[in-house]
Amino acid sequence: MTANTLRNKIKGLISDKPSGWIKDADIYDANKDWMDKSALIAVKILSSLRSKSVTQKELAESISVTPQYINKVVKGGENLSLATICKIEKSLGITLISVPTFQNSQVIADSFICFPHVISRNNSILLGSERIVYDPDNNYQNIEDHFAA
Repeated sequence: MTANTLRNKIKGLISDKPSGWIKDADIYDANKDWMDKSALIAVKILSSLRSKSVTQKELAESISVTPQYINKVVKGGENLSLATICKIEKSLGITLISVPTFQNSQVIADSFICFPHVISRNNSILLGSERIVYDPDNNYQNIEDHFAA
């Protein structure tokens, strides 16, 4: 192969338009957190579809979205709402996102300390069968006494 032939082949591979890779990289950097999670969700959905022999079109019909939307989801580039995630989970019988539950009453007490705006106008809040009075002079160090199980 001559040098001219090689140059012509290389010129044929070079686009006249500038590449958008820098813009794509900036978009990924700005959205990395949710895009990484979205990719993991996509893999789980695809795996579930294959193991259950369900098509993307069938999944789309079962949750009332278009097949094109499901295609975006399984490519990992769609920012899913919680409503959509729940529909997919229900349709496929899988868990995509798990939210830890709080078993310790201290978490409830900490919520009142961190978020005093949840106290009602009369400076009390009904918790279970007991009304807890908000006292701004009390630091609630022993508030767990109110939540004894």
